[in-house]
Amino acid sequence: MDKHYSPGDNINQYSIIKIIGEGRYGIAYLVEDLNLNKYVLKQLKNDMVEAKRKKLFYEEELLKKLNDYRFPKFIEKFNYENSQIYVLEYIEGKDFEVILSEEGYEFTKKEIYDIADQLIEIVYTLQNEGIVHRDIRTPNIILGENKKLKLIDFGLSRYIDDKRYVKEIDYWFIADFLIHLYYTSFYKEDILEEKPWFEELTLSKEECLFLKRLMSIEESYKSIDEIKCNLEDIKILEKY
Repeated sequence: MDKHYSPGDNINQYSIIKIIGEGRYGIAYLVEDLNLNKYVLKQLKNDMVEAKRKKLFYEEELLKKLNDYRFPKFIEKFNYENSQIYVLEYIEGKDFEVILSEEGYEFTKKEIYDIADQLIEIVYTLQNEGIVHRDIRTPNIILGENKKLKLIDFGLSRYIDDKRYVKEIDYWFIADFLIHLYYTSFYKEDILEEKPWFEELTLSKEECLFLKRLMSIEESYKSIDEIKCNLEDIKILEKY
C-alpha cells in the first residue's frame, strides 16, 4: 500500500502544500523547498513502477531533452520511504480546465487563432526532438503571463516511431482542444436533436476543413509546416 502524504508533511527538503491529483501511476503534490520555491512532486505508485518501469521513466528522459520555458524542467528524482519520487518545475498560470469549466470565459476567434498558433509551435518543437505528447488536453495546457501557453504532463509522451506512436495523434488533440474554445461562444437553443460540432458551430468552410483535416476526418495533413501554412491562410481570409 502506497503511503499518502498530507499538507505540512516533509519529503526530504520539500514541504507539501496540497495534493494536486492522483492517477494510476502516482500522486502529484504541490510542494515548496526551504527557500519557498514551488515545485510539483510526483510519488510513483509501487505496483505501477514494477509493472510499467520502462514506460514510467519516459517522462524523465523526454523532459531532460527539452530546454524550453513552455515545458516543465525535470529537477531530480530520489527514493523516499520505499517510493520513487520525481520533482518537476511548477508552471505558474491557469489551466484551461479551470478557464473553461469554472470561469466560463468566452474566446474570440482572434484569441483562438493565437492559441492555435502557439499550440502548433509547441508541437513543432516536440516533433523536432522526435516526441509526440499524446495528451494535449485542457488540464495540461497552462495559460501563463502575457497569454503564453505552456504544456505539462509528459507521462504519456513517447518517441515518434510512425507505428504505434504517430505524430498525427497530437494534431487530433489540437483540433479537439480548439473545438472546446469555439464552443465557449456557442449558445444552444432548446432543441432535442443532437448535432456534431461541424454542424452546430458557426465556422467558415475553411475553418471546418482545417479542424477535420487535423482530426483525419478529411485528408490528413502531411506535416506540421502544412498545418502552419493553412492556418495563416485562414487568418488572412478571416481578416485576423
